[in-house]
Amino acid sequence: MDKWKLGEDDDELFKKDDGSNKSFSLGKMDKEDFSDFIFEENKIDSTKKKAARKKESKTNSAENYSEYERNEAKGSFKKIFYIIVFIAALISAYYLFKIIFPGNNTDIKLYGLKTLVYKSEALPENNLLITGYLINKNKFPVSYVKLTCKLYSTKNIVLLTKHVYAGNFINLNKLKKMSNVVINMALQNKDGDDMSDVEILPNHPVKFMAVFFDINPNSKNFSITISHFYRIAK
Repeated sequence: MDKWKLGEDDDELFKKDDGSNKSFSLGKMDKEDFSDFIFEENKIDSTKKKAARKKESKTNSAENYSEYERNEAKGSFKKIFYIIVFIAALISAYYLFKIIFPGNNTDIKLYGLKTLVYKSEALPENNLLITGYLINKNKFPVSYVKLTCKLYSTKNIVLLTKHVYAGNFINLNKLKKMSNVVINMALQNKDGDDMSDVEILPNHPVKFMAVFFDINPNSKNFSITISHFYRIAK
């Protein structure tokens, strides 16, 4: 029996060369095989990368198109909303204009005009009192009727202008004792006495009055016109 030790080899056994004992290293390969291997690996990697890029491109395109659709939908909704708001504003403005400025439907007549010059007890001056009635000849109620009163000279030059609301009336005896400031405030009451200048019905008469303080002796004529009122839609 041949003896051998662990880690030792028979020299004669490994010295024999039968042509089958080729030198090689673990983990190494022939240059040609290695080149073919690298080429195949690169080819596979390139194909995988192209597929991945193509898939990523499709995904990005889909996401971008979806985002574009969402933005377009939002933009369309905003446009429709603004158009609706604009139309509603136009309609509201039209009806408000018709209420404030009723066009030719300003058929409010003045009648029973009277004038009186009186002396104030509060101040040593001559004041001109103008009284009268107005009647609503329209087919709809009106409110807050405002009158413009002008006093003219002998040369037809405007000396004084007063703005008063209908429905305000002060007794002459009381009027003589009131100050000019208090009189002006009373005649500027938009609602009138007892709400008489609110919703004046058709064919309904309402009193009004205007007072010019400390009139010029050169005063001659006066004019009273309806300057403003609100139409009440029914």
